[in-house]
Amino acid sequence: MKRQPLERNKDFKYQRLYGKISGYTTTYNSMDYPFEACIKSMLGFCEEVVVVDGVSNDGTWEILEKMAEEDPRLKIYQNEFDWTEPGMDGLQKAFARALCENEFLWQQDADELVHEDDYEKIKMITKRFPSNADILDLPVVELWGPRGEVTGRRHAWKWRISRNKPEITHGINAQARLTDETTGKVYSRKGMSDGCEYVNTMNYEFLPHVGFYTPQIEQARVSAPEQYAETINKAFNQLPSVYHYSWFDIPRKIQQLKKGGVWDKMWSLLYKQETQERFPGIETEEQVLELANKLYQQGGEDSDEIKYKFPLFKTQPALAHEWIKKHSKL
Repeated sequence: MKRQPLERNKDFKYQRLYGKISGYTTTYNSMDYPFEACIKSMLGFCEEVVVVDGVSNDGTWEILEKMAEEDPRLKIYQNEFDWTEPGMDGLQKAFARALCENEFLWQQDADELVHEDDYEKIKMITKRFPSNADILDLPVVELWGPRGEVTGRRHAWKWRISRNKPEITHGINAQARLTDETTGKVYSRKGMSDGCEYVNTMNYEFLPHVGFYTPQIEQARVSAPEQYAETINKAFNQLPSVYHYSWFDIPRKIQQLKKGGVWDKMWSLLYKQETQERFPGIETEEQVLELANKLYQQGGEDSDEIKYKFPLFKTQPALAHEWIKKHSKL
């Protein structure tokens, strides 16, 4: 019997297979943050995105409900933010992480975005994930003010993507933990934790992580700003990076850090200390704007040992453009 020649399927399209990623973030009264763009950017490369909301009352939850209706990959939950719990920020992240289902987990804050050019790069990481650690560091673009500039006042990396293993969680690291024997609440030694590090579930020790940031890059950041700016801009271009908008709106950030502001409350609670005035003598809106301009020009706060800023070579994420227009106050 004569065999028929094999014919190529003309409709076949090559499709690369990647590991599946769950993204997760938390919200709480986040209308001043680009949380919608944050979530949409994660949906650009994640099979699911988990959001844990702290029972917002400013309209954040209603927006999340609408977004979840439009995209079934978005899974939203509420867990009340407890303002008596010192490590609540980390606990919320840990709760969100525990709800994720896929092999790889991507953590992102509500004021962070991924550039659309990097979606494919992040997927590729799942094919080439390091074998010597379960957590990978990636670049952070620490934007400083609304004019496309980056601050050099701190290192530009963050724990970002990890394997979905039960021994990995978020919390106060073992070296920083202080327990109140009366209440049982766990606080942090001042400056030794932000309450959200990747730690071992059982003993809260730091977990091994790997990344691009070398001692040579850190030395350049400290002593050779121009060299550092060139090196880190190359990293932003070559590696999937996260754009951090915490200090984009400097006047807003000052208000959050002033005595009684949301971040003043958070840090005071975490470190078990009385709320303190971070910016003494700054009361009026005019004074806030004057201080914001000063901080913008010098690239950091007065208390920073190292402070400068430099231009970002790459454009910012397209999803951020609308939010940027609303928050460009300087």
